[in-house]
Amino acid sequence: MRSAALFSLLLLAAPLLAVDLDDCDSSLIHLGSLYELRSMLLKSYTTPYDIDRFANRRIDELRGPLPSGGHRWIRWMRPSDGGPTKKVGHSVRAVQGRDEDQFEGSADHAYAVRLAVPQKRSLLKKNNPVYVTDIEVTADGTTKKYPIDRWFNPDTSQTFDLNGIVERAEAVVRASTASKNVNEALAEIHFRQAVADDDPANPAYSTIRMLQRVKEAPNPVTVDAEIAAMERQIFPGGESLPILTLIADLRRADELMRSTKVEDQEKGTKLLSDTLKRLR
Repeated sequence: MRSAALFSLLLLAAPLLAVDLDDCDSSLIHLGSLYELRSMLLKSYTTPYDIDRFANRRIDELRGPLPSGGHRWIRWMRPSDGGPTKKVGHSVRAVQGRDEDQFEGSADHAYAVRLAVPQKRSLLKKNNPVYVTDIEVTADGTTKKYPIDRWFNPDTSQTFDLNGIVERAEAVVRASTASKNVNEALAEIHFRQAVADDDPANPAYSTIRMLQRVKEAPNPVTVDAEIAAMERQIFPGGESLPILTLIADLRRADELMRSTKVEDQEKGTKLLSDTLKRLR
């Protein structure tokens, strides 16, 4: 009886449609992605890594990759919390008044460049002052030089806004330090970067959000709930069967009934009976 019930559920769980991302409307793409997830979770050897890899691949497809790079349905946003920062550090060797070091860095999707002399060179080593002559900033091919000509003490910085998010920013700094601090004075270029955000205008926006939710909780209950919500939307009045949850319960019942403990066997028998009742 256990084998027959499990076999019946496996037949019901087979994907009901093949999704073509170019031809199907957004609701079918959404449901097709869920059925693929369900099919994966039906396999006992599927791991959270497998689900994560599938979700990431599908999300990338739905964002519309462009031949030139990037995605059609991704927009770059300036984050309210500052966002990621790419740092390029340089230990200054040139002696102020005699010579200058020149160091540079670059980053994509930047909205500001910061020149900084951090408080410490490392976790245990203090930093020393740096004399900055100037900084040259190139944003999407347009270059502007900012004269500085002053000392930056440790824990000092100056930010240069790029007046928007640029595809690529580059910066070149000329700096020096006191002779006693050669190789013991650290200067840094910080590129404040925008973050990628899904465009709500994307027809597959809700599917991407669903895949992100499933990645956070790749379990039968989550996927069954997502499928039920989508099937109610596409097939009003229909009743969705929580296939993954039922199969998980049947597998658990089978495991308990194989136990050598009478208590576990009784629990397994009850779980099997309760699960089969939910199929009536």
